[in-house]
Amino acid sequence: MPQTATNDFPRQYAATRRFTTGTPRDIKIALDGAFVTFLRSAGPDSATLTLWGFDTAAGTEHRIVDLAELGADDSELPAAERARRERARESAGGIVAYALDASRSIACFALGGELYVADLAAPTTRHIATPGGVFDPKFSPDGDRIAFVSGRALYLVATDGTTPAVMLCSDDDPLVSWGRAEFVAAEEMQRSDGYWWAPDSGSLIVARTDDSAVARWWISDPAHPNTPPNEIRYPAAGTTNAKVTLHHIKTAPGV
Repeated sequence: MPQTATNDFPRQYAATRRFTTGTPRDIKIALDGAFVTFLRSAGPDSATLTLWGFDTAAGTEHRIVDLAELGADDSELPAAERARRERARESAGGIVAYALDASRSIACFALGGELYVADLAAPTTRHIATPGGVFDPKFSPDGDRIAFVSGRALYLVATDGTTPAVMLCSDDDPLVSWGRAEFVAAEEMQRSDGYWWAPDSGSLIVARTDDSAVARWWISDPAHPNTPPNEIRYPAAGTTNAKVTLHHIKTAPGV
């Protein structure tokens, strides 16, 4: 191999996130096969993903969401989203995950902790007001509501944003969270979901995670020794795991 190629490979491999930037991912096909949605960055020199669409009949693609127009700041992420990206080895930014409704005509996603809904055909994108940083939004099967995690609680909000978000389940204990996959599930079992909609949209199965028995660890930043260490709950081998229970939560009419 020529010396220049040998020298360039590590640089290119790192700059392109293992040669993944600029390639489509999270591909989803409409029920009639007429439309395809996917995430992709602007090119090999960009790691910021946005939502694109492809018309199979016309053979053309277009950008559904313009991040510049939204003006969202993706640098400030909820703690749950930072942890999810670390466990998933996610190195990209922007829209790194999205969900479609059952008809696959609208998409919802979190960007910089804010909730957005995009009409795939228009295409238009609107912001949905929420009480805090949004994590893992998902449509109800009927498409009328979106469930999402914020902090340690699970919320519901109308897809059209006409009514305020409602807290569905929470706990006063700061070591208890709802709707999030615990460390072992996310890291070792590849399960990133912490709640699931019922087919009739009238209830959800929600995971409740109690970390009170999980051992505490402190992580220091050697680059900033004057900063206090960060305390985490980590179930090391041979120690106690989190207590996880599943709960069937019904939604009230209009919630």
